[in-house]
Amino acid sequence: MTIAEFVTKHGITATATRQESNPNVYPCDWKLGARHWLIILRHDNLFIDVPFTQGSAHTTAPTAADVLECLASDADVMDHESFETWASDFGLDTDSRAAERTYRACLDQTLNLRRFLGEDAFAELRQVVEQD
Repeated sequence: MTIAEFVTKHGITATATRQESNPNVYPCDWKLGARHWLIILRHDNLFIDVPFTQGSAHTTAPTAADVLECLASDADVMDHESFETWASDFGLDTDSRAAERTYRACLDQTLNLRRFLGEDAFAELRQVVEQD
């Protein structure tokens, strides 16, 4: 199954609204021309809002599949027992406050995504992304 097929199967839609910034991204982390969005994903009368940033090479709004693929990749944070193990696996300084903010943002968005999709669909999404 592809991400697009997962989106169709679960009836997930996305609305993208341009934003001036992303609260989870620091301006120096992205080159000029980055495009920031507030994405609202919906299905089964549920919704989740996700700040999302794209590099300047992207010329269209992100789709539900684009956003879910990134969120599922960030969900790897759940596979680490602590910030320290996560940071070490990514080669980040375990004393870095910026790295810890990134870890916490990934953890929060992953927990929200899991509530939004439910346990079964969340596990299915992670499996789909791992297969790609």
